[in-house]
Amino acid sequence: MYMRRKNVRRLGGVLCFLFVMMTIHAQYTVSGGQGTPLLAITEKPLQVYLVNGMENVSISYTSTSSSHQWYRYKTKALEREPVTCEQNGTTSVIRNIEDGYGYYVEEPGMNGWYVWIIDYSKYIFNPQSLTVKYGDCSSVRLTVSPAVASMSYHLPANGLTRNLTRQFDVSYQTLKWMEDSKQFVPETKQMTIEGATADNLLIQDKGSERNVPLCDTEFTLTGDQFARHFGLEKSITSDIYTAVAIDVHADTTLIADQVAEDGRMSAPVEVHFAAYANEPVASMFIWKIYRSADENGPENPLVRFPGEEVDYTFREFGKFTVELEVSDRSGVCTDNSVSYELDIMESGLEVPNAFSPGTTPGINDEFRVSYKSIVNYKCWIFNRWGVEMYHSTNPAEGWDGKKGGKYVPPGVYFYIIEAKGSDGYKHNKKGSINILRPKTIDDEIIEK
Repeated sequence: MYMRRKNVRRLGGVLCFLFVMMTIHAQYTVSGGQGTPLLAITEKPLQVYLVNGMENVSISYTSTSSSHQWYRYKTKALEREPVTCEQNGTTSVIRNIEDGYGYYVEEPGMNGWYVWIIDYSKYIFNPQSLTVKYGDCSSVRLTVSPAVASMSYHLPANGLTRNLTRQFDVSYQTLKWMEDSKQFVPETKQMTIEGATADNLLIQDKGSERNVPLCDTEFTLTGDQFARHFGLEKSITSDIYTAVAIDVHADTTLIADQVAEDGRMSAPVEVHFAAYANEPVASMFIWKIYRSADENGPENPLVRFPGEEVDYTFREFGKFTVELEVSDRSGVCTDNSVSYELDIMESGLEVPNAFSPGTTPGINDEFRVSYKSIVNYKCWIFNRWGVEMYHSTNPAEGWDGKKGGKYVPPGVYFYIIEAKGSDGYKHNKKGSINILRPKTIDDEIIEK
């Protein structure tokens, strides 16, 4: 039983091998023309071959038997006409091949393949001029003259038309953004673009990949891949193309004291906004700042600043939008993709009731208020006789408990604070502050 199964397996393997060999041998061989014919595409059950000229073009076919018939078709294989062949055993050859026809062999028991022949010499890429036109802000179109017709073929089952896709190499100058150094650097861009003809080739941005040139440049187009195969590849260079596409980057820097809580900021907060774009193509920079809840904000901003950089101090409570608008020198392309949202919190002010200068360095050794969004601030501290010990207009500053370079005596002192918040609220505070420290320290000043 084991031996019988083993023999069955071996027989199955032999049959499989014979089937593969029959499939391999039952194929077409195209020859003739100038150079080696090119198998351009295989779209089962059709193979499309390109030949360079029809001189001596022939197709041969080797089958497992001599019982087969050649046909050709123009659109559908069912609308066929027989073709005379030269038979030599199981191999047959047809000659006098014509461009724009599909050829095939009908053989009993075989699922035949079809061969479509295209004379590339009729469709060769032979450019005389290259024109570059603005498509939109993220694309440009290349047109080669004189125009060349598309190379088409028909699927045998339904007659549907397909066009061969040409591939062209294009090179040009552009700019590349370097995030680390915050600058654009020159770059030579090389890419492959596709099209059925060379009169509407599109170069376009894809997601974050910038393919449209960001500086004035020439385009050099080389092709196509079929011409390269036959040793007929040619190149053409355009006139200078005036770029309109813009690439915008920006960053921000906080240049004043601020406190962040859950993404919110404490006024006053001064922010430096900086824009970077591919100058001189990008030439007009406009910063707009408006309240986010204002429906007419972009059209009626609180402030409008021209230029690449701007500093602005946010002093009011609320949510704000900062929007950058950059346009090219001709006004064709505008980019307003850069924007920032800032949330300025409501105001608050709390005053301590004691501190201990000179005793625990770094721990409660200064009189320092806790605040948020305070835009105006005045603070005075007096001793019990009304002598001014300290004065400040900055809530971020602290008093170290000294006057004239020496610590004041411990005891009770009095403060007056007049402040205004970003929300317009007035914080007027009066109270006492206790200075806690040993009297043994001998650097005190006289109170009177």
